[in-house]
Amino acid sequence: MPSDLAKKKAAKKKEAAKARQRPRRAPEENGDAGTEPQEVRAPEANGTPLPEVDALTKELEDFELKKAAARAVTGVLASHPNSTDVHIINLSLTFHGQELLSDTKLELNSGRRYGLIGLNGIGKSMLLSAIGKREVPIPEHIDIYHLTREMPPSDKTPLQCVMEVDTERSMLEREAERLAHEDAECEKLMEFYERLEELDSDKGK
Repeated sequence: MPSDLAKKKAAKKKEAAKARQRPRRAPEENGDAGTEPQEVRAPEANGTPLPEVDALTKELEDFELKKAAARAVTGVLASHPNSTDVHIINLSLTFHGQELLSDTKLELNSGRRYGLIGLNGIGKSMLLSAIGKREVPIPEHIDIYHLTREMPPSDKTPLQCVMEVDTERSMLEREAERLAHEDAECEKLMEFYERLEELDSDKGK
C-alpha cells in the first residue's frame, strides 16, 4: 500500500507535467487609473503568524490554566486498566469550591458516541476539560483529543488540520521527504515509510 507521501509525490509530478503542457497567456494590461495598484490581502493566520492572534491565543491559554487550577476532580477507575471502556465511580467535580458533580458514575464505552446536554454553567465544559487533561483516572493506552476552541481561519480541510495535530506523523513525513531528496535508497527512509504505514493501520482499527 503506497504511503501518503508517495501519493503526494505522484500528484505533484502530474501537476508539474500538466503545467508544462498548458499554453502561456500574455499578461493582460488594464487602463491607467493614475495610481499604482495595491494588493489587498486578508491576514493569514495559517501562514505568517499574526501578533494579535498570538496574543489572544496566549490570553486564552492563561485563562484555561487559571480555570484548571480552580478545578478539583476526584474519581475511581472501576473498569479493568487494560479495557477500552472507561467506567469511573465516585466522580466529583468542584470549581472554585462550588460542587458541579457529586459521587457520580461516568461510563464511556468503546465505539459509542456521547453528547453532553444541560443548562449553561452546570459543568459540561469543566467535565470535558477534566477528561481532556486526564484529571480523572483514564488508562494511558486510551488516546484523548480535546478541541478546546476553534482554530484560526484556514484554507485547509478539517482532515488536514486533524492530521497536523499528529506530531509523530508530521515529523516522520518531513524527515522522509528530506531523505527522499537526498537518497531514495536510504535504509532510514524505509524505516520511516514502515512506521508511517503502521500509523495508518493503527488509525484504521
